[in-house]
Amino acid sequence: MERDRESVGLTSASQALISDLDALGWFSDAQDAARFCMAYAMRSGVAPGTSAGTDTRWAAGNFDKTGEIRALIMALYPTSETPVRLMEYFVNEGLRLVADRVRSDGVGPSDLLV
Repeated sequence: MERDRESVGLTSASQALISDLDALGWFSDAQDAARFCMAYAMRSGVAPGTSAGTDTRWAAGNFDKTGEIRALIMALYPTSETPVRLMEYFVNEGLRLVADRVRSDGVGPSDLLV
């Protein structure tokens, strides 16, 4: 069994994307932007996976203080034994998807909810 991560990390590409997204001022901080992007990836039907080459950004306990995100991931993806790794993957994939939509369609966060 693979050991789960204790932190949520970003790839170098995602670090640039979150900086750009954070600069738009849509979210109170980069962590909130990351949570939004994670949810966007999950809602968009991105298949579970893992992210390679990530650098630690947030402790899992700070990113998901109540454990509700991990509980949701375990409910939606019951075969996953590493919910923090899956959170990390969805954050990175969501950042890519959101950045693509913002660039191509010029949309804001409320437009991404529909």
